[in-house]
Amino acid sequence: MHSALNQCTKTSMLHTRCKASLRKIVRNQSKMVQRPFSESNTGQDLKNLKHVVVYPGYAQIKSIVHKMQRPKMSTIFASADMGRSKTMFSRTNIARNEILHPYDIRPARYAITDALERSGHDVNTNNLEEIAPNSHKIPSSNFFPTIEEKISHSMEQELMIKDSSDVIFDKPVINESSLLVQSIVSSTENIHSGEETSVNENLTSSLYDTDFKTGLFYEKGSTKVSSNNNQSLIKPLACAEFNEAKADIDAQEKFTEFDIEPPWIANKRFWNYVYDNRYETLMRNAKWPPLKVILIPRSHVNSIWKQSFENLHKNSARKIISNMVKKLQFYTNLTFSWNEVSHLSQWWQRASQKSRTALRKLLEEGRLEITTGLWVETDEATSHLFGIVHQLIEGHQWLLYNLNYSPEVAWLTNSVAHSPTLPYLLSASGISNLVVTNLHFSWQQYLTEYQYTDFIWIQSWDTDKTAHTNLNGFLNRIGNDRLPKHSVITHFLPFNSDDYSACGPQGETCETDFNFVDHTNNQDINTFNVKEKSERLLEQYSKTGTTSPQNVVISPMGRECSYESQTEFDFQYNNYQKIADYVNINHEIYKATIEFGTSKDYFESILSKQNSFPTLKGDFLNFADISDGSPAYWTGYFTTRPQFKTVLRRLHSTLRSAEILFAFALNLNAFQSYRVSTLYEPLLNAREAVARLQDRNVVGGTLTAKALSYAQQQIINTARDCWYIQETAVSLLSSHPTQNETYLEKYIYKEGEFITSYKSVTPGDQVYVFNSLNHERVEVVELVTRHPNVRIVDHKGKVVQIQINPVWKFGFEKVIRISSQFFKVSFVASVPPLAFLLFKIEGIRHAMDNAATIYCTSCIIDKVDDDSDFLFNVRSLETGDIQLENYKHRLTIDEYTGLLKSVTQKSTLEKLIVIDFGAFKSANDHSGMFLFNTNISQPIEDILSPFLQNSKSKIIIIVSGQITTELTVLYGSFLHHTIKIFNLRNSPLSDVIALSTRVDFNAEAKHREMDVFMSIQTDISNGQPPEIYIDNNGFQQTARAINVSRRVESNVYPFTSIAYIQDHKTRLTLVTDHAQGVTVLQEGQIVLMLDRSVHSDDNRGSNEAIAENSATIHTHYLLLDNLIEPINNYDESIFRSNFKLPSHTALYLANTVNYNLDIYFIDANRTHLCHYAFMPLIKTSFPCDVTLINYRAVLNRGIPERYIPNSALMTLHRQMFCCLVESENKPQCSGDSSLKLDNIFRKVRAVYQTNLVGTTEGVSVNVLNKNNFPPMELTTLRFYF
Repeated sequence: MHSALNQCTKTSMLHTRCKASLRKIVRNQSKMVQRPFSESNTGQDLKNLKHVVVYPGYAQIKSIVHKMQRPKMSTIFASADMGRSKTMFSRTNIARNEILHPYDIRPARYAITDALERSGHDVNTNNLEEIAPNSHKIPSSNFFPTIEEKISHSMEQELMIKDSSDVIFDKPVINESSLLVQSIVSSTENIHSGEETSVNENLTSSLYDTDFKTGLFYEKGSTKVSSNNNQSLIKPLACAEFNEAKADIDAQEKFTEFDIEPPWIANKRFWNYVYDNRYETLMRNAKWPPLKVILIPRSHVNSIWKQSFENLHKNSARKIISNMVKKLQFYTNLTFSWNEVSHLSQWWQRASQKSRTALRKLLEEGRLEITTGLWVETDEATSHLFGIVHQLIEGHQWLLYNLNYSPEVAWLTNSVAHSPTLPYLLSASGISNLVVTNLHFSWQQYLTEYQYTDFIWIQSWDTDKTAHTNLNGFLNRIGNDRLPKHSVITHFLPFNSDDYSACGPQGETCETDFNFVDHTNNQDINTFNVKEKSERLLEQYSKTGTTSPQNVVISPMGRECSYESQTEFDFQYNNYQKIADYVNINHEIYKATIEFGTSKDYFESILSKQNSFPTLKGDFLNFADISDGSPAYWTGYFTTRPQFKTVLRRLHSTLRSAEILFAFALNLNAFQSYRVSTLYEPLLNAREAVARLQDRNVVGGTLTAKALSYAQQQIINTARDCWYIQETAVSLLSSHPTQNETYLEKYIYKEGEFITSYKSVTPGDQVYVFNSLNHERVEVVELVTRHPNVRIVDHKGKVVQIQINPVWKFGFEKVIRISSQFFKVSFVASVPPLAFLLFKIEGIRHAMDNAATIYCTSCIIDKVDDDSDFLFNVRSLETGDIQLENYKHRLTIDEYTGLLKSVTQKSTLEKLIVIDFGAFKSANDHSGMFLFNTNISQPIEDILSPFLQNSKSKIIIIVSGQITTELTVLYGSFLHHTIKIFNLRNSPLSDVIALSTRVDFNAEAKHREMDVFMSIQTDISNGQPPEIYIDNNGFQQTARAINVSRRVESNVYPFTSIAYIQDHKTRLTLVTDHAQGVTVLQEGQIVLMLDRSVHSDDNRGSNEAIAENSATIHTHYLLLDNLIEPINNYDESIFRSNFKLPSHTALYLANTVNYNLDIYFIDANRTHLCHYAFMPLIKTSFPCDVTLINYRAVLNRGIPERYIPNSALMTLHRQMFCCLVESENKPQCSGDSSLKLDNIFRKVRAVYQTNLVGTTEGVSVNVLNKNNFPPMELTTLRFYF
């Protein structure tokens, strides 16, 4: 390059030619430059290349006319012109800024040329460290080394032990020993501005002392802290091979083959002459088994829907359960089935001892059946793993403690979507029998036509046939003939009903003529009509019996809120008993019997008759019924009320942290001087409230407006209870043993979510950061303050890098107002697993060096005092495409849309990633709170076109600093979109492109009757039809081939955690923090449903539209990964199986967005009460593939006040991840697949491995490996301490 410069200075005749040549050289080299941040001060000497820092920010590019247009978003977009981009390639801006702030934006070419000019010699731009040795780099774990470091460290220790075996030390050499670590200075000491405390940063990965508050706990004012040495050899990270199970029916493949708009749809009934002919043929067949009908009286009451839980219980559930107990004692052969533990527990609290004893006796006799054991029946599409597991454990623990009862059958007929997650969780809880209904009408037709209404539901990843399960025992399966370990036999009620109309294909006959509580239409059974009535009912039962080979029928008797009166029991029992008596007396004639029973009786009957059933894998998440002769898809509620779904997910994180902290505080005897019983009531209330809020209408967002207000208040009250528990547990864990005062407060300040009372910090305050994950995490912590002239000191006394960002708002003035009173302070916290770190906030004279640079098209400063200095440098934004850049990515932002249009990874070529927004227009009918239906004449609306026609109507603000760089584009008050990159290294956040989208339907009245979406179009070739991988409840992934020829509504699926598309080279992954709908409209595309505003009632029970919409912030992490191509046939087979799994980084990010970092505020006047600046609760890290779901103390209502729990249930998940994704970030976890419990936990007397819900005695265990804890599975351990 210097030769080109010298040649250009020789003559002016060659000036033009040389200038062009130089531009080409600079452009080619600048593409290779990685531009990290520096921790150095701005006053460094820039004359020496070693000190030159290329500050990341963004480069401004002049736009030119291009011949190449960006691709269309989708074939469906033909109805709306969405192609707004005018640029695909750009020319760099020649204009140079002579005076640049250290964190200014600058053209990419001059970033490198400035460095070259100052250096005076050639530079190899491929060597990043040579250009910027002081880049803002996250160091390897100071707490637990990386896998490679552990191997090296262990080998060195082993050699050292061997070599020094003959050496005898007279006394320890503290200053040379690697086993002793200098502690930090007292966090209450004053560190002068500009000075840093020198500490030993080489913390070893150690097994901490078993005595609590010793080991590596950093005490204030201590001089040294000793730790035991972990000499265990840690193996490199190894990925388990994913072997997909084989099944007779693959639900996803089969659904793509169905005719989802068959000819019979106009009649609303699939039952036709073909089914009638089969019925008549079988009735004449002497070998056809006799009909057996099992009458199951049952009822259910929602926990929260149109009314509050208390009102629903008082007005309905309490009466039903009381009447049931009385009538089952009176009618000795009457049975009953109940499903909701929430209402049963509430009834139990007020029931007399006599009623309690009677209920227990009915359970012992088997006439009362409690099914499933869930606290409430949840929605299987939008619920998350933690919420499901929590309420499942809550329900089963209550049943065991109060009734000594464990359910054997699950009854899931209230949800309109069925996920494979529930069958697995039920199997892991000891339940292998399941009853479902509400399947897509195409499934209804298929299963009844082929007599598959009884099938074995298996997991797609479950290939273990060595387990001796109850189901294999019933079917006499041995050896390789066994069913997989977590198989569940499932019965489908064939007419999508769990009430009287489930009796047969003409269900209205039973609904009107055999619901005897309605005396206006039905006459009681008597001697004169019993024959005619019995034969009419028997015909329906017989037709239902032909849908399975066993000819056994479940006939539910009841519906929602049935049996609120005792007379209803009398009418139904007496009349059905007369029919049963008549048929049973004449069973030789009718070849049928009818009796009262339970669902357990049904499964025992069919398993005794047949030992072979078809196997099925997959899910039934896309449900549709028929209205007015056309399909009505229940896919709208996947996205309904996203803000409520987000806050509900935050509540799960809040309860989880409270549970973990409370359990560890018990385990480590932190309550020795505290009255722990004062925490029992708020903890039990919080557990039950979170479990109740898993009701399908709550978690699905389909509550009525009145019930929604009630649920929101429940969330707030529960969050406060959890904060109180957290504050107490953390205070006692971190303070001196003689101290029992709560001295800290929970700190949360995030728009659209929880906000605690402490919103801003001041110099002298401290923050205590807790990582509830069992793996080390690196996150950017953001605090709000009125004092920007601050610095932050970590637990080792080191001043950490911070970034001061503005606080701004956009209002009716249509400009951005930047506050001069409030600021955001960001810093990077690297927190070890299940540990606390203390950060101190100190005042300094000025913070200009840490202030971000602001670029804005329309900003004003909201000054209170005109004479005050403004911290930020606000610059105008020039025209042209924009580039955001860190050491990993270069993002190109379209000049006209303000949205992402391409990503260049420094190690690869530019890749097309075009973000756009649009909306599906809602149809006038079949669209509402539950249903999603698009307008046929105008399916798509271009919601951004008004802003793009006038470029000044949209506003762009860029905030660029040492830690993050973010660009926000504002389309009025309706839509704000932010894209952020992190200027970090050695962190999963390095790979992340963070997207934040704020949608506010209340801002503009014109945005109504629509479903807003964000589209991400790429050049990834994910097949024809396009294939997308979507998670089920954050537990497992399912591949879905989208049939784009079908209507959009049928292709929308629930997305709760991770989704990705890929080809053989590239994968695009999205991570979300709440449930929403997702679909694919064409190859290389993902369409995320963001929010909905539908003002019509879809007639699905709520009798309301979505009357209110809250401004919602949607957070997504985008990962662009390169896949490792196989090099041989063995790698090819691994590739095909492992290809279906998410990456380790994606799983890590999903855990971080679901389980937030906990921050606690310590007022400056109370900082002396914090005794430990670094406080790990465990000894060392978990294996990389093991995730902590929850750790909850065994605690039940009614225990004595002086009782202190001495056991807790820990639920773990061994996740599987893809090892074929390139990554520069080494996981800060153990690569060993074994988990030795006494090496991780302290003060534990015994550990037993139980079933998932902790209701079995279990087996004693100290080591978890892939034999007793296989990949993909969950396990629960009972700890005694």
